[in-house]
Amino acid sequence: MKKFSKGFKTIALVLAIALTVSVPNYVGNNKVKADDGQPLEVESTTAVTTAAETTTETTTETTTVPATTKAPVKKITPAAISNLKATSIQTKKVTLKWTKGKNATEVRIYRSSENKSGKMSKAKKVKTTKGTTWTDSGLSQGTKYVYYVYSYRVSKGVTTHSKAVSITVITKLDSVSKLQATKVSAKSVTIAWSKNKKANKYIVYRAAEKSANKLGKYKKVATLKGSKNKYTDSGVSTARIYSYKVVVQRKSKKNNSLSGARMVQVMTPVPTPTKLKKKKATAKAIVLSWKGVKRADKYEVYKEGKLIGTTKKTSFKAKKLKKGVTYTFSVKAVRKFKNKTYRSGAVKKEAMTKDVMKGTWVEVSIKKQTLYMYVKNKLYVKTPVVTGNIGARSTTKGRHHVIDKASPSRLVGSSGSQSWDVVVKYWLKFTGDGQGIHDSTWRSAYGGNIYKGNGSHGCVNTPIAAMKKIFKKAYVGMPVIVH
Repeated sequence: MKKFSKGFKTIALVLAIALTVSVPNYVGNNKVKADDGQPLEVESTTAVTTAAETTTETTTETTTVPATTKAPVKKITPAAISNLKATSIQTKKVTLKWTKGKNATEVRIYRSSENKSGKMSKAKKVKTTKGTTWTDSGLSQGTKYVYYVYSYRVSKGVTTHSKAVSITVITKLDSVSKLQATKVSAKSVTIAWSKNKKANKYIVYRAAEKSANKLGKYKKVATLKGSKNKYTDSGVSTARIYSYKVVVQRKSKKNNSLSGARMVQVMTPVPTPTKLKKKKATAKAIVLSWKGVKRADKYEVYKEGKLIGTTKKTSFKAKKLKKGVTYTFSVKAVRKFKNKTYRSGAVKKEAMTKDVMKGTWVEVSIKKQTLYMYVKNKLYVKTPVVTGNIGARSTTKGRHHVIDKASPSRLVGSSGSQSWDVVVKYWLKFTGDGQGIHDSTWRSAYGGNIYKGNGSHGCVNTPIAAMKKIFKKAYVGMPVIVH
């Protein structure tokens, strides 16, 4: 029993050794091949225990651990910009300004613009900037633009953005062109200009002269539709300066765009002075007076169409004249504006110097329709007469002399469609073209206003009784003064 027991132990030990030597080592690959060659997955740590020993032997496996994956970058959305506003709006450019949004690295701006039909285009990116202001140039006048501004964050390959903040603007309109005064009269002023295609309305302002060459405040006088380009101001007065400004307006629900103002200045016509008269006359001078014109700078006085002097007063003394001569005077009101001189029409008046007569002469007053004859410096005859009809047949004013004396005399002549052939008792011719003083028995009345419509052909028609006395004292060469 003892020998068998010892032999049994020996066989068991040999078998255990044999088993240990026959197992291949694949622990390094976490795989172990079985006898049939099929792989088996095993845990990274494997324990092998023998049946003959009471102690346990442990073998630790060495494994290859893959690299650790990086943690994803955290996305941060930037805050939207704030305080977006247009700090400058011009005809062709707009300047925007804003406050930067938190966590933003840049700003991207998109723009939508109005097309010819009035519709807005699709927004397109026009600028990327890290600043807080930007000027958009190359725009069109009077056009609507909408800007969308985004805050963007670009960091470590990750891009995020905020919601857009938008602003709508209309660029300023071009001022009107070709503004001018097309008609200026004493009662109205008409101004006109070229149309602006973007205009909804035109606003017209006016400033009127308040004191000499100084304008008052501008006041709005008209608002016209964009289809109109003309305005007539009927509330004007003569010889006054007016300044007009025209502004183009384009207005929508939330936006109002105005152009700069274009200006034109005019002066209404200077009115003609009135009531020119002979105030005083001597043998060599005549004093004239007239009713003045408001806002006139001065007056020009003419004699026989030639300028003889200027004055700021409403009277003038014409000197160096000849005695007993009738002159035609005229007066114009004058005013200067923008280095140009404006003149009124002329008021005219005929006036005669005194003829210091001695002896015998005849004086005829057309205005009074009266003839006076002086003999030895004393009034001899005073009688109503009828002088030439007003117009081309009027009696010639001035100093004349009797050039023919006859009794009787046949007067033959024609004027236009009229002709005459008459015999008069007394005839005193005093002009070379046939005017004279004579009796006119075909007339039953003299004086008054007969001469204005039924006057003579230039002669002085005189009652026969008075003519008899005149003829008796008259002589060839006797002065005849007509005024």
